[in-house]
Amino acid sequence: MSHRKLVLIVEDSATQALKLQHVLEAEGFATICTYSGEEALEEINRRLPDLLVVDYHLPGIQGDELCRQVHMNLSTRSIPILMLTADETSATEMHGLESGADDFVSKSEDVEILLLRVHTLLRKASRNRSTLDVARSLFRRARVLVIDDSTTYRETLAGELREEGCEVSQVADGAEGLKRLAESDFDCVMVDMVMPGMDGIVFCKELARLRSEHQSPIVVLMLSAYESKENVTRALEAGADDFVGKSTEMNVLRARLRALLRRKFLQEQNERIIEEFRVREMETLRAKAEKEAAEARATLAEGLERANRDLEEANRKLRETQVHLIQSEKMASLGQLVAGIAHEINNPLSFALSNVFSIEGWLAEALEEGAGMPTPIRHRIDKVLARIGDTGQGLERVRELVVKLRTFSRLDEGDFTIVDIRETMESVLLFLRHKMADRIAVVREYAEDNRLACYAGQLNQVIMNVVANAVDAIKGEGRLTVRTGTRDGMFMIAVGDSGCGIPAENLERIFDPFFTTKPVGQGTGLGLSISYKIVQAHKGRIDIDSTVGAGTEVRVLIPRDLEG
Repeated sequence: MSHRKLVLIVEDSATQALKLQHVLEAEGFATICTYSGEEALEEINRRLPDLLVVDYHLPGIQGDELCRQVHMNLSTRSIPILMLTADETSATEMHGLESGADDFVSKSEDVEILLLRVHTLLRKASRNRSTLDVARSLFRRARVLVIDDSTTYRETLAGELREEGCEVSQVADGAEGLKRLAESDFDCVMVDMVMPGMDGIVFCKELARLRSEHQSPIVVLMLSAYESKENVTRALEAGADDFVGKSTEMNVLRARLRALLRRKFLQEQNERIIEEFRVREMETLRAKAEKEAAEARATLAEGLERANRDLEEANRKLRETQVHLIQSEKMASLGQLVAGIAHEINNPLSFALSNVFSIEGWLAEALEEGAGMPTPIRHRIDKVLARIGDTGQGLERVRELVVKLRTFSRLDEGDFTIVDIRETMESVLLFLRHKMADRIAVVREYAEDNRLACYAGQLNQVIMNVVANAVDAIKGEGRLTVRTGTRDGMFMIAVGDSGCGIPAENLERIFDPFFTTKPVGQGTGLGLSISYKIVQAHKGRIDIDSTVGAGTEVRVLIPRDLEG
């Protein structure tokens, strides 16, 4: 259901008001009728209308003064006003428009013209009512306290003020007036200058003393039957805001009072606006402070998160470096041990081989020279020669093992050098032969040229880790394939197995330090991580193809033009 526009009709003629109400409601508007300016202001306090239709001639507050008060208030100044009058003179229309009316229509005007002007005003009106505090009093009647020892004059003045739309209270002397001011709030005090007891001058001075404690200023209008320059000066110096002689016409007195009250209400409104702006500024500042605090907290949280990430990354690199150093130290120690063993074995091995060859030669010569040697002795010498031959073969195998150990350790080739990858691979296969026994068949597919410039000791470590993993992946009988060749312009070392394969969820983690799928005590999870770092240092890469249940192939790719 659409919102019905509310029209407030201010018309002292009940007949004219009902006529307007019938016309507007037939057009679809909601209406409220009031019969004076004072009643209209009280109604606005309860509910803000969308349009005011105001008669120019009203009892009490006239239509032009009502327009001024509506437009003087910040909360209502945007409400459009249509003024009606039976006086069709141009002077009346001009006066009505100058008072603040948005349009001016004669009461004798055609109804269609009236409705057309109403729709036009509502269409042009653009107001935001959501921020208005309707509950707060927007308009109020001026509260006036009359202090005069003359009962006749007090009553006469009170009657005039009530016609002006004021709420009037009366007292007979200044002391009683101060007491009433302490008990109630008033906007204006009209006080007689000459009174028995406390006169108007003393009253103004006492009131000036109390004004500092009063929240709202009070307008003082001094009255006197003696209109002299001296009395005007005394009244203004005592604190009065204006001075009016009692012989002055009432319409002039009312105009003076109206002007004083208008200034007072305007000052109150300005103070209220300033207070609203102050409150809004404080809210803005508070919101800004809260926003800045939230941003600071977010920045701090982001900084902490970034610091945590940096710390985790540094910790990860530290662990990797530590692992690499430990492994490098282990490999260096192993290399030294292997080289030492090989060196220590070499001397007695050479001595033993030399003696075997000498003994074998001597026995052969003895057989040739001892033609008449008894047959049993010749048979024994033949057996000795056979045993000596087997011993020589065994010692040759030991010498081959020593050579392989020296090839694997490469301590004499620790710097950047050119190695034969085929030779390195065969050394690794020899070391791991005890793990393969007779259950794993080795297929070799070497390229013609297997020379590669690299850090030999480090690359031996990579090949050992890759081949050892391939052997461990084959639980029973199976096949191990080693290949060398060229791929993507780089030298390729490929090791394939017919083992269990690697699940897809583990492929992205196999190079992580300490990641292993082997049982506890059978794997450290460091082999491939260290191998990855070594291959990276060689500006190469490791590719892996794996199928669960079918096997895995690991390809180590190293640039051929690598320089140390």
